[in-house]
Amino acid sequence: MEDTGTGMSSAQGSDSVAALARPAIHAEPEDPIEALARERFHVPRLMPLQRFVIANILDNIGHPEFAAAEGERGPAANRERPPSEESHEICNQLVLFPTGFGKSICFQLPALLLQGLTLVVYPLLALMDDQKRRLDEARIPCALFRGGLSEEEWRGQEDMITSGKANMVVVNPEILGSPRLRQFLRRFTIAHLVIDEAHCISEWGETFRPSYLTLGESAQALSPRILSAFTATASPGTIESIEKTLFLDKGYRLVTAEADRPNILYGVVHTLSPTRALRQLLLSCKKPAIIFERSRPGTRIKAAYLQSIGFLNARFYHAGLSRQERKDIESWFQTSEDAILVSTNAYGMGMDKKDVRTVIHTSLPDSAEAYIQEAGRGGRDGKDSLAILIDDLAQRGAGSAHGQERKTSFSPYPALETCRREFLLHLLGEQETPVCGRCDNCFEKTLMSQNSATIGDGAGLSAEWWHLSGAEGFLEALFLCRAHQRRWTRAEFVRMLGPHGRGRGAFTGLLFGWTEEERKELVQTLIQLHIVHVIDRGPWKDRISLATKGKIFSKYAQDSLRRT
Repeated sequence: MEDTGTGMSSAQGSDSVAALARPAIHAEPEDPIEALARERFHVPRLMPLQRFVIANILDNIGHPEFAAAEGERGPAANRERPPSEESHEICNQLVLFPTGFGKSICFQLPALLLQGLTLVVYPLLALMDDQKRRLDEARIPCALFRGGLSEEEWRGQEDMITSGKANMVVVNPEILGSPRLRQFLRRFTIAHLVIDEAHCISEWGETFRPSYLTLGESAQALSPRILSAFTATASPGTIESIEKTLFLDKGYRLVTAEADRPNILYGVVHTLSPTRALRQLLLSCKKPAIIFERSRPGTRIKAAYLQSIGFLNARFYHAGLSRQERKDIESWFQTSEDAILVSTNAYGMGMDKKDVRTVIHTSLPDSAEAYIQEAGRGGRDGKDSLAILIDDLAQRGAGSAHGQERKTSFSPYPALETCRREFLLHLLGEQETPVCGRCDNCFEKTLMSQNSATIGDGAGLSAEWWHLSGAEGFLEALFLCRAHQRRWTRAEFVRMLGPHGRGRGAFTGLLFGWTEEERKELVQTLIQLHIVHVIDRGPWKDRISLATKGKIFSKYAQDSLRRT
C-alpha cells in the first residue's frame, strides 16, 4: 500500500496511547464515523483501510469535523453551484480492495456527510439496480439515470436532486456523457465522483465501451472535489490505463490491500466431456453456485439442460434480460440456499451474495483480473469457497486465435503444475505471495513430482499425458480401445463404454454411469486430440483404433499400473 503507512500507524498509535492514558471513570467520545457505520450500514467496526479511504475523502473535501449529522441535511445541502465558483485541482484516489472487502461503504458513508453530490458510475444496469437496492436498505435516497427513461421518469430523478432529497446519483458512462445530464449536473457541487469497477476502463474502453475513454474529460467538466476509482483487481497495465485515461496522467493516492482471498480454493478439472464434468461438480460441490458462461444464449441453454437432468433450482442471467426479469432473478438468488445461477459476467462485478460456495467457469476468461473478479463472487462471508475452471481438453488442443495480451498471459493457467494462487497474484503485479497450500496443485504437489520423474518426456507428451490421465473416463476409453482394436464403429464404441457393454468383454461398460451425450462428447474429444481415430479405408474402414499418440499413452498407462 502506498501513501498510507504514516496515516494508519499514527491513527492506530494515537488510539492505543489514548486508551492507556484515559482515566477509567471517563468514557471516550465515540467516533462519529464508526457510529454512523454501525447505525446505517450495520457494520460493527470499520477496517483500518476502509477508515483510511473515508478519511481521504472527507479530509480532501475539507469536511468540518464530520459535523453534519442525520436530520441536519435540508434542501440546501445539495445547493446549486454559485456561477462564480472557480474550478479547483481534483484530488485523485485509486482504491484496490479484493472482492468482499467492503469498498461500497467507503463512498456510501461519506455521502451522508458531504455538502454536495456523490456521483457513482457503474458499468452495468444490474450493478446500478443492486446499488440502489442497498442504498434503499440503508435509507439513503438516490437518483438513478440510465438509458430508456421516459420524460416523466427523467424529470422525477432531476427533482430528487434539485429538492435536496437525493445526495447520491447513480449513472453509467454512456448516460454521464449525454449533454442533457452533463449540463444539469454542472449546476450542482459535485463533492465526490466515484468510478466503480474501474478496471473496465482498460478492459472495455478500447473495444465496445468507448464512453469509458471519456470519463477523464467528464471529471474535468464536472470538477468534483475528489475523484475515486475503485476496483477489486488490477494488473500494472490496468493501473497505467486508469492513470492515463481517468486521472489524465496527474498524481493520485493509491490505497491497496492484497488481492489474495485465502478462503477461495482454486482448482481445475481437466475433462474430455465438459457436460459430464459440470454435472459431477454440481452433484458434489456445495450450493449456492454460480456458473459463468461466455454467451447469453449459452446461459439459457445450459440452465435448461441442468433442469432437464434434475437440477430444478437452476436459472440463467445476463444483461439482455428485461429490468424486471433481472430484478426477479437477483431477488430469487439472494434468498436461495441451493440455487444454481448460470450467468455471463453480468453477475461478475459488484453483485453481493455473501454465501456463494462454488463458482464454476466453463471456459477460460479473458484475463487474470476477470477470473479473480468472478471467482471472488464466492466466499464473501469469509467461509471457504471453491473456484473451479473446467478445462475442455478438446478446446485446448484446438488452440486459440485470441491475440489479446492479457488473455495470452493468462492462458497457461489450466495447464499449470505450480501454485495457481501464486500465478494469479504475479499477473496482478504482486511479487511476494503467501504460501498457498489451498489450490489443487499445491495439494497434489508430491504426486505430480513423482509422476514427472517416472514417466519422463517420452515423445514430448508427458505434460499432456498428466492432464489427460486425470480426466474422468480417459483411461477407461483408452484401455477399451486397446483391448478391442478395429472391432467397433464409432457408434458401437460409444455404446460399449456404457451400460450396454457390461459383461461383453474386457473393459466394456466401465462408463455405465455416463449419459450417451457425455460418452459421445468423450469419444469426439479423443478423436480431436488424435488419441483414437476412425479408419477411413481398407478392410477395417469405419472402425475405431488407437492413433500413434494413443499408443504412446497406452504404454504410459501400462507403466503406471505396473508401478502401482
